[in-house]
Amino acid sequence: MADFGISAGQSVAVVWDKSSPLEALKDLVDKLQTLTGDEGQVSVENINQLLQSAHKESSFDVILSGVVPGSTALHSAEILAEMARILRPGGCLFLREPVETAVVNNSRVRTTSKLCSALTLSGLVEVKELQRESLSPEEIQSVHEHLDYQSDSLLSLHVTGKKPNFEVGSSSQLKLSLAKKTSPPGLSHMV
Repeated sequence: MADFGISAGQSVAVVWDKSSPLEALKDLVDKLQTLTGDEGQVSVENINQLLQSAHKESSFDVILSGVVPGSTALHSAEILAEMARILRPGGCLFLREPVETAVVNNSRVRTTSKLCSALTLSGLVEVKELQRESLSPEEIQSVHEHLDYQSDSLLSLHVTGKKPNFEVGSSSQLKLSLAKKTSPPGLSHMV
């Protein structure tokens, strides 16, 4: 848990999917609630419901998605953009997803570089790979069952990205002085 840098008082979202074992999800949430304390908040959101959720912009300090042990979630461009939207400026996304080790034509499963590019395109900065590991036999079975995907060249990739320290697309109104200019005497007729 220390890898996520979660501390007391933070607002954390855990995004899960149908491949996430419920007992592992419950254990993760319990640990997060201990870390965030009474002042913090842990929200649990199904990946398929995230786009319909009522989370306000800049709601969370940290979002964890696909990190429930045994999870094999794939993150669409829309889901990544929504997670970037609900992160606070300076907030971090920690994501885990199965990736292909080689380019496969028309594959729903991305390569490492395509996943990192998707995070950058969603508005995150400082996107970096944290860890690469082999899928467990249970995760391989989950990919077959939940993603209906067959491949012998999959890895589990842990990546992170931060929301810039400003709101993307934000604006502020400039206050311009509209002081009336007066012409010196005698110049008003010279135009």
